[in-house]
Amino acid sequence: MVPHQSFFYGVIVITRSSFIRRSVIFVLICGLSLIASAAAVGGDTGYFEITSTPSGASVYFDGSYKGTSPVTFEVAVTGNPSHTIRLTKSGYHDWEDSYYGNPAEGETLTIHADLVFIPVTQPTTLIGGGKGYYAISSVPSGASVYFDGAYKGLSPVTVQVASEGTPGHTVSLSLSGYESWSTSLSGNPADGQTIPVNAYLTPLQQYGSVYVESNPSGASAVLDGHYSQTTPCTFTNVNAGSHQLAVSMPGYTSWTKTVTVSAGSTTRVSATLSPIAPNTGTIYMVTTPQGASAYVDGVYYGITPALASGLMPGVHQVRLSLSGFADWVGNVDVTGGVTTTVTQTLHVATPTPTLSPGTGTVSVSSTPAGAQVFLDDVYLGVTPVTLPSVSPGSHVILLKNPGYTDWQATIMVQANQNTPVSATMTPAATTAPTQGPLPAGLVLGAVGLVGALLMLRRK
Repeated sequence: MVPHQSFFYGVIVITRSSFIRRSVIFVLICGLSLIASAAAVGGDTGYFEITSTPSGASVYFDGSYKGTSPVTFEVAVTGNPSHTIRLTKSGYHDWEDSYYGNPAEGETLTIHADLVFIPVTQPTTLIGGGKGYYAISSVPSGASVYFDGAYKGLSPVTVQVASEGTPGHTVSLSLSGYESWSTSLSGNPADGQTIPVNAYLTPLQQYGSVYVESNPSGASAVLDGHYSQTTPCTFTNVNAGSHQLAVSMPGYTSWTKTVTVSAGSTTRVSATLSPIAPNTGTIYMVTTPQGASAYVDGVYYGITPALASGLMPGVHQVRLSLSGFADWVGNVDVTGGVTTTVTQTLHVATPTPTLSPGTGTVSVSSTPAGAQVFLDDVYLGVTPVTLPSVSPGSHVILLKNPGYTDWQATIMVQANQNTPVSATMTPAATTAPTQGPLPAGLVLGAVGLVGALLMLRRK
């Protein structure tokens, strides 16, 4: 018997050890599954909207209470896609369903439940016969009535009791969204007597949430002047009712709005912020000659004189362009609220000469400009001018300008090089006007006068 007993105990030990190992393995698997499930939750969110006929049913989503229908709540789009939905309402059969899938980011999935009413047959009210009554009503009506722990229907309802029965009763009422109500009644109603029981139900303090997004994002959102977050954000556990929301961001005008929050649902708010107009400046552009095209930072602002307004404070590039004249380009520092004037005299554009191989160029300028230029007695233009394709060697430059003395010089030109010539013209000396011949009458008169004087002298 002893060996058999030992063998029996050994089997028990082995079996118990195996059971423990299997239990540990089962717990580990369950734990890993929970961790994997938890890790999958997160990322972007979508929404489930649960509605019912009639409304006001308590909504349970995956075993968690979400409020009374209709109700909207967030779920993670990457979370567990398998869900159970259950709705309960006094006087109606519980409604339960399974749903597989999650909404896409920002999507709202709507699920509707049609609740089935539970008919309640009240006992026939008999006046007399040792029966009394309790007339139970509530504000609001439609509350579930329990009399001595037994469900009696929805208020208002009349409950019959025996006048000679056990005295003392309890009445309790419940209605979704309101605090439970109960009272104790002493004694019993007399035969045929109806005792009224009135219940005034107190609404529950329920909560919702506010989702706030802004354009641009990254703004500061403040709810009721106390709670601050950075957009996009969600304010949770917000009392049902009206609330003040303010959204602000440096460089933009503040945005405020009164938002209404419903219990068990999310109020979505989108705020578009407007940039604050900066203190801009202006550039006024004038050229000699007028009619030049005016550009600021590459933007065309018209023909000079031209005005470029609404410019941000700082340095801007100005370009003035007129056909036949060299462009003027410069940087102008703009100050907010100030008009900066740019006045420029444009210079005649000097074309780039085309050189023949083995020749040079001669750039001729004069003071004053506008002198005629002759190279080796050949007229080639008016200063300032660049003479192209001049053969290497010695050449004579002659400049003529009315009212000035001719200017002349001998220059040496080298191949593939430019020879600059600068001449300062000297004003010509002013000469006395030449006297013309005397009139013939005056000459003859003078000759006659001389002859008469000679004759008188001989006498």
